Amino acid sequence: MEQMQLPPELLDPSCPTMDPQLVEVLTDLCFQKEERLISDLLFVFGSNIKHKEIAGIIAELMDNHQVDQVIITGGIANFGNSFPQNRPESEAIFAVLPERHKQQPILLETQSRNMLENIIEAKKMLADEKIKTISFIGHAYASKRAALTLKSFFPNASIHCISVALPSYQLEYPITAAHWSKTKYGQSLILGEYLRLITYGNRGDFPLTEIQPYINLVERLLLNK
Repeated sequence: MEQMQLPPELLDPSCPTMDPQLVEVLTDLCFQKEERLISDLLFVFGSNIKHKEIAGIIAELMDNHQVDQVIITGGIANFGNSFPQNRPESEAIFAVLPERHKQQPILLETQSRNMLENIIEAKKMLADEKIKTISFIGHAYASKRAALTLKSFFPNASIHCISVALPSYQLEYPITAAHWSKTKYGQSLILGEYLRLITYGNRGDFPLTEIQPYINLVERLLLNK
């Protein structure tokens, strides 16, 4: 999920020419390294698309005994560019889980409307002192922001990423670390994510210390365009 009420320049920024150096730095900045490890908690960020794919990952991890506890987050989003929906995103994901998994004690958080609220509302439902490792499922393009925000709320836990690619208008180029720069849509989305990292970091959602060198380099490269 995205933050609500974003200004247009964050939703759909105009893009400069994406040379290889800028593509590499933006990729390192916005995409979190993927890892599938045994974890105390599987944290599923709300999503208004890819419900079956997300449910499939949840089921696989549960079948392989890679997670002890599962929480699926997401209410009814109201941010710009969201798809209309009439039920919480967490319930939509849960609905397409295999029946055997629906009988397991999965937590559903149904009030949040954006990434930050996903975590705030979920934390109220968790005994976080027992959580030492977290694997999260979220959109690939926002995976670094998701990891940073989770770490801000669970500072003593190790955070691991399992990402889901957004589709683009060219099916062969989904929004992944490898392919985002191949389409104008992907370029605009990732440049917007760079701006969101700065905006939400300055707001206090997470410290910018870890990613500041990447932000500084992107700024220098953009100034030279």
